[in-house]
Amino acid sequence: MYISIIYIEGYKNCKNRSVINLNKGLNILVGENASGKTTIINALRMILRENEFSYMNISEVDFYHSFYNNSMSGKIRIGLEWEELSPDEEVTFLTWCDPDYKAKLNLEVDKNPNQKGYYKKSIWGGTSKASAFEEETFDCIDCIYLPPLRDAEEKLTNGRNSRLATLLKHQYKSDTEKDNLVKVVRDFNQSIVGNKDKEFSEIEKAKNDINIGIKDSMGTVFGQSINLQFSETSFMSILQSIKMVFFPNIGEHDISKFRDIAINSLGYNNLLYIATVFAEIEAVGREKNLFTILLIEEPEAHLHPQLQVKLIKYLEQLTKERTDIQIIITTHSPVLASSISIDNLIHITSQKNETIMANQLSKLNLGDSKNYIDRWLDVTKSTLLFSKGVILVEGISECMLIPELAKIVLLKYNKSHKKTLPSTLEEAGVSVININGINFKHFYKLFCSIDMGLGIRLPYRCSGITDKDPEKRKLEVTDKDDNKKIVLEEYYPITEDEVEGNNSALELKDSINSSEFARLFSSPFKTFEYDLAMKKNTKIMCEVIRTLWSKDGSVKITCQEIENKDNKYISNEQLRDDSKFILQHIESKEVGKGTYAQELANKLEEIYDSEMLKEEKIRNVETIFNVPKYIEDAIIWSCGGEIND
Repeated sequence: MYISIIYIEGYKNCKNRSVINLNKGLNILVGENASGKTTIINALRMILRENEFSYMNISEVDFYHSFYNNSMSGKIRIGLEWEELSPDEEVTFLTWCDPDYKAKLNLEVDKNPNQKGYYKKSIWGGTSKASAFEEETFDCIDCIYLPPLRDAEEKLTNGRNSRLATLLKHQYKSDTEKDNLVKVVRDFNQSIVGNKDKEFSEIEKAKNDINIGIKDSMGTVFGQSINLQFSETSFMSILQSIKMVFFPNIGEHDISKFRDIAINSLGYNNLLYIATVFAEIEAVGREKNLFTILLIEEPEAHLHPQLQVKLIKYLEQLTKERTDIQIIITTHSPVLASSISIDNLIHITSQKNETIMANQLSKLNLGDSKNYIDRWLDVTKSTLLFSKGVILVEGISECMLIPELAKIVLLKYNKSHKKTLPSTLEEAGVSVININGINFKHFYKLFCSIDMGLGIRLPYRCSGITDKDPEKRKLEVTDKDDNKKIVLEEYYPITEDEVEGNNSALELKDSINSSEFARLFSSPFKTFEYDLAMKKNTKIMCEVIRTLWSKDGSVKITCQEIENKDNKYISNEQLRDDSKFILQHIESKEVGKGTYAQELANKLEEIYDSEMLKEEKIRNVETIFNVPKYIEDAIIWSCGGEIND
């Protein structure tokens, strides 16, 4: 069995009824901050009566309270549905089942507290509030919660809240096993009490001195007797006295080498804590008719990337081997999101109608792109799952330059529009994703249907920037022997109208641009760098080439000549020739696109920052850099602005 659906209404940041579908086994909730991931976890804790972290009590802050007016929800409603119950589970959860043997659990909390300040809770199973309901069924559900930034050291030391005590309680199944443990400890304590051996004589002397002091100060009527021992001899007190120690390498058995976990690292203590929980799950799993749900918030806390991957792979394998366990994780880690199949990912967003939207990526109609995305959704690309908007680009040059160009574009936009946008992509929550080529069709299926028909899509804006890549021109040339032959020559267009693109991604534009959340923008001339130059940015672009070029000579001389023109041209042909020179030398071995983009980005950042420090506002942002319109549109669209389609 597994929880297939959660219903939430009137709780935390969720005003209206939200339906969250879950997968069997492992579920990883991803999305930006304040999207509702923790609300889902806490709703599960509340309805399943997770009590280790005292989440049973309801307070006023649990009820939805609008940020925009003073309205509050009058009720909290939370519901769960389980599917695929085994015959034994159908019997166990019978009073919670509907006629189709789907187990249903419902919780309703009224906002009006009683005289003691407690909120009235109503809980029922099945479809009818009046149907029979057995509270004892909760004993067949084990809800375990690991909070974010957990204090692992506290949970692993001895005491009433010790995780070790909880684990050991499950290990001892019979009364005989418990009695044997108690007898061993009691015999040990008895061997110390009254022992006259030199080894224990100081303990005996201290005990007698305290008892004499009590008798002298309080007398025989009000006085008490004390004894000194290592532990109380009840079963639970023994378990609560046990603490964990560690050694940095696996396989050590020499007790003298182990040390207190207080000197261990935060990351490894978190792993020890999580491993203890896993051991508890394994012990509980040996008990029949017990459904375990493990809730983990931010398991990546204090863990370096390799350990994050190792942990998530273990959890994935655990859910494959055990059908009686379901794991729900919230994370902000691209490492975790990229290390697991997209079938386990659920994207969470908060909607304007104050509901939580949960999109199971397993339900996206990706077709043959699924395996591609699974393979290519690495750490850098998986950041798109945590963004408010996305810009897909072909290569490293665009990836480094677009954030700097965006500052100029957004400054220009905000000067001419009443509804302003954030001043940077970082403020807008927009990620620039390098897809290393023109395979846009695979990533766009996350945001629009393309040729896959209707289906669930990620509900935020995605822009794409792609090159025109015109075909090479066929030229007839005559060699020294007067033989004519056809050769292919790179084409450097002068005007936009004469360019016919040779990029297969351009075939997707009409389909993508007719969707709600996706747009694809293409260069008007040739490639990203050539288009920047054709926008009359040749002065600064040549300055960067000259700085990077190591040898004195004709290249530096030509760069200086282009800089001296100060972006002023008497003809388009002259601009074309300079743009051609710039592109060819950017692509040369002496420079390279990546190095050039980094240096140009640094230069743009320096100019932008110096202009912004001036007392007067910038009147004409083109004095910084002329950004081509297709790049402007891509940036504005991804940030939520209006463009002329």
